[in-house]
This record gives sequence, structure tokens and C-alpha cells, in this order.
Amino acid sequence: MVDYWRDRLNLIFDADDTLWDSNIHFLEAQGDFVETMSRAGVSAQAEIHASIRWHELRIIADMGYGRRPYIMALHRVAAELAPEVYHGQVRVEVERIAERLLNRNCELLPGVEPTLRELAGRHRLLLFTKGQPDVQMRKLERSGLRSFFSRVGIPIEKEPASYRLLMAQAQLDPARTVMIGNSPRSDINPAIRAGLRAAVYIPHPHTWELEHEEVDDAEGRVLTLPIFPHLLQVF
Repeated sequence: MVDYWRDRLNLIFDADDTLWDSNIHFLEAQGDFVETMSRAGVSAQAEIHASIRWHELRIIADMGYGRRPYIMALHRVAAELAPEVYHGQVRVEVERIAERLLNRNCELLPGVEPTLRELAGRHRLLLFTKGQPDVQMRKLERSGLRSFFSRVGIPIEKEPASYRLLMAQAQLDPARTVMIGNSPRSDINPAIRAGLRAAVYIPHPHTWELEHEEVDDAEGRVLTLPIFPHLLQVF
């Protein structure tokens, strides 16, 4: 199998929490928001978390994933749970949280740049990641990784149909195509169900809880690696 994989392949990469840190920024923003709400007299963290998730999922259904939808959810939670007398104060604090979240640089994970540089000399690399297109492209440009990818796709959702469409548009042979990412729900399972040759799962400690799902490896087509640079031992 290793010899087969060392032939020229199409390697599709996720971005957030595969190439660079992302969800930790949301977790820290949520921590700041919980503190803000506590100062406004709302101390039930479970209620705050549940309300954030409820509003976030409904906004995502309309706008897709990203940092702006998350900030909109925080504003709605504040209006819903905070006493009216604190609305103005909390709104200011949410805008402060928003400014930091929207402008925060995403740090590359260890070994990503040299690994991609070497892989790009062996295989065709593509990027396929969810989020707001302008935000994701800005993160990609800041990362310095753009030149490694022959194609960038930013779908609303990463489902089997999304992968099939990408393969059709980019004229990829499924038998020579591998997906690489940190999310079982968006990167690994739908890629396998779409008929890709294989998927490589690289767990991240801060993967978003809604991306957690049992890896479906009934056919033995999923490889789990502990760190990104180990890709060079496979491809």
C-alpha cells in the first residue's frame, strides 16, 4: 500500500485545526463571553452554552460556518439572557470579543509548512474547507500556504455530495484521491462515503464538539496519524 501511495496522488486537505489552530479561538472567545455574562448577573454556564449552540446552529443554516455567525449568536444570547439594564454593556463587550476573534491570526500547526512544501513536489494538493469564503481565503493568504494548492474549495457543508462535486469539477480520479483532516464528521467519513481511495485522520485536541463522530473504517481505508509531518512517511 505504501508503494501505491507514493505514486502521484490528489491530496485534499482540510484547513481549520488541520493546517492551523482555529477552534481554540472560539473556545477562548466563549470563555470571555461567559465571564461577561457573569458580570451581568447570568452565571448558569450550562444555560449560556446551550443558548449559544441553539442560536449558532440556526445562523449557520442561513449563513454557513464561520466567525461572524458565531458573533451573531453571542449577540442573540446576550439579548435573550442578560437583564435589560446590562444590554448596552454586554453589547460593547461582545464587540470587543468580536474584534479579537475576527482579526486573530491563525498559527500554523507544527511542521505544516515544510511538510506541504515537500508533498507539493510529489503530489497534487487541494484545499477543501468550510467557513465564510472571504475569511477562509484571508487566513490562507496570511498563512503563506496558498501556492501549494492547485485548487481551493469552500463549500457550505462537507457531505458526500460535496466531495463528489469537487472530484467532478477538478477531474479527480477517486482511486487516486485521499482526504486529510481532523474532523470525522466533515473530513473522514463523508470522504470515504463519497468513494475516495482513503482518508487520513489527524486528531486535534480542540476539534469542535459538533465535528466529533465515530470514524467509519469498516473497509480499512482510514489511516490515523498523530502529527502532520508523519504524512511524509506515507506519501
